[in-house]
Amino acid sequence: MTAPVIGGYTLLRLLGRGGMGEVHLASTPTGGLAAVKVIHPSLARDPAFQRRFSREVDAARRVARFCTAPVLDAGISGEVAYLVTEYVKGPDLAHAVREQGPFTGGNLESLAVGIATALTAIHGAGVIHRDLKPSNVLLSPLGPRVIDFGIAQLMGVDSLASQAILGTPAFMAPEQVRGEPLGPSADVFAWGGVIAFAGTGRLPFGGGAPAEVLYRIVNDGPQLDGLDQSMRGIVEWAMAKDPARRPTPQQLLAELVGGHPTPETATMVVERTWSGPVPPASAGPGDQPAPPRPPHPRGPAATVRAGLGARRRWPWVAGALTLVAAAAVAGFLALRSPQTDWPYRAVFGGDSWETGRTEGGVAKLTGDAYELTTNPGWRLWRSAPVTSEPESGAVVVARGRMVAGTGEFGVWCRGASGGRRYEFAVTSDGRATIAKRGSGTGSVLLDRPAKEGTEDRRIVAECRSDGPKTLLRLWVDDRYVGMVTDTSGPLGPGSSGVFAAPDTEKPVGVRFSSFAVQAAGR
Repeated sequence: MTAPVIGGYTLLRLLGRGGMGEVHLASTPTGGLAAVKVIHPSLARDPAFQRRFSREVDAARRVARFCTAPVLDAGISGEVAYLVTEYVKGPDLAHAVREQGPFTGGNLESLAVGIATALTAIHGAGVIHRDLKPSNVLLSPLGPRVIDFGIAQLMGVDSLASQAILGTPAFMAPEQVRGEPLGPSADVFAWGGVIAFAGTGRLPFGGGAPAEVLYRIVNDGPQLDGLDQSMRGIVEWAMAKDPARRPTPQQLLAELVGGHPTPETATMVVERTWSGPVPPASAGPGDQPAPPRPPHPRGPAATVRAGLGARRRWPWVAGALTLVAAAAVAGFLALRSPQTDWPYRAVFGGDSWETGRTEGGVAKLTGDAYELTTNPGWRLWRSAPVTSEPESGAVVVARGRMVAGTGEFGVWCRGASGGRRYEFAVTSDGRATIAKRGSGTGSVLLDRPAKEGTEDRRIVAECRSDGPKTLLRLWVDDRYVGMVTDTSGPLGPGSSGVFAAPDTEKPVGVRFSSFAVQAAGR
């Protein structure tokens, strides 16, 4: 029997069923694996659902990958609607607690950090999860991954009746029970309930009839007996009845890790410290979609130093930071000798980056940095001294700052003959762009505001093939900017590097302090 195909994805086997439909393991047009959620036809044919579908999926796609399973694709035609997410074999939290008992110690703390990191990314894209619960938290080999963000909104869950379709009300916030408008703080309340469940093995407001549970949510405190004392205070804070008294996800991270951690640094800590429990691959009931490692190369120790203070840092976090720093130092030492394996990280002053003066401007090495000065009317771009990008796609990362003039600067990938390439830039007037260049021409594919940052801007670009198109994603200063796909003569793997261009009749100078390339999806 021929396997069914939906939207170009071949459905291989059923992973599970829920209120919205079925989740299937599927092969992608390029031969990879993905999880495809096929929406129930009764929903897909509903005009109200169809109106919400594109809007909510577009919002979900803006969510950065940090501790989440990102939406990769979606489509709707007649009675067939589907969502595609990245896939990693792993059980959900509810299954893991049932099979292996409550979490304690470092695993519980790592779980708390990972889910708070995911909420930071979700809320940062303007999305409210609305249905955070243990079955929507997957335990991948790299740590917890939150799925189905925005799905509840697709269901139209402004009523309790539609909430019931999604399953147990045990993790709903009091304002959700009362049918009031929801804000991000409702997800924080659910975070507290999920951590309480993970740490005790019990529902935070007990079992019984849904009406009884809903009454306790509004009127009683959560049952936290048996929860690690190190977690109890912050869970109580998160589960305050008044939404205004709850912390934000960023405040949760600050309390859990200390200082001012970014989603990237928090994700790195989780990946370095997570040790399970993850059942073996044979644990079929827990198969769920989850993402691979975030597409950011391991940065130098300075990445971790960016705000991870010691206001309240548990010993496991301090150990994790030591491991991250040690790994970064080892990577730096390894790069002192020539190499073509991935990842590649520049050692300015030791690598053979091109220098000298041309009509377009000057490229020079200044200590441990690489500086471009571009003349008016020119775009000065220089290639990294490495072989062609990985066939799987590339993640290109650079940190730089303008030292003279105004204009734009950034990184590029998939460079080819005739000056063809994709450019990822930040501008002096606060924009972040993705453009396609070639033969002296260019077209802007994405143009969005870049949130205010420091003088040094960290640019992360992902370029990888997705069937007959090229997928392009951009982050600036660890904040997700957006994604576009190029279907009009997409460029294949090529060279990568840095560039700078002025926007006035005066030259622009840019100093790059770091540059790295790694294979996408690692």
